[in-house]
Amino acid sequence: MDDIERWSKDGTIYKVFPNLAVTDEDNLPSIRLEREDDKCKMYDTEKKECLIYNSRPIICSAYPLKWNGRAYLIRDEECSGLNKGAMTQESLEEIRNAAKKEYEEEERTSTNLPIIQAILLKDLIKKSESELNKLSDEEKEKIKEIFGKNQSEKDI
Repeated sequence: MDDIERWSKDGTIYKVFPNLAVTDEDNLPSIRLEREDDKCKMYDTEKKECLIYNSRPIICSAYPLKWNGRAYLIRDEECSGLNKGAMTQESLEEIRNAAKKEYEEEERTSTNLPIIQAILLKDLIKKSESELNKLSDEEKEKIKEIFGKNQSEKDI
């Protein structure tokens, strides 16, 4: 939720929105960036850079750490930066703080997401009803016919 709020304010939401998906990871509903070929869609493989680096999601700021509410875990054992070079105490603290914030945001999202989905669905239904009311009787009959055929085909 924090990422979405920030992206709405800074305009990043327009880049990110087409690639957002609702997942049910660890039995908690959450909003995530979709992945393709196990790569983030916001990563430009040709330029080797993040398209939203200055407004990257909290999960990316925490990478490769994850906080489970009790301990820090390595999220990705294959991370190319693990065991390479030195890390300052300050950098480690930033990553740890981001991992904890990610955990808190996952909890907040799992609580709020069903409410947000219900609000969006209600709005979609209202808009659909409004558009249906604008249709002529012939158009309404055609839609009933199309959906009636589809339903009959499913019953077979």
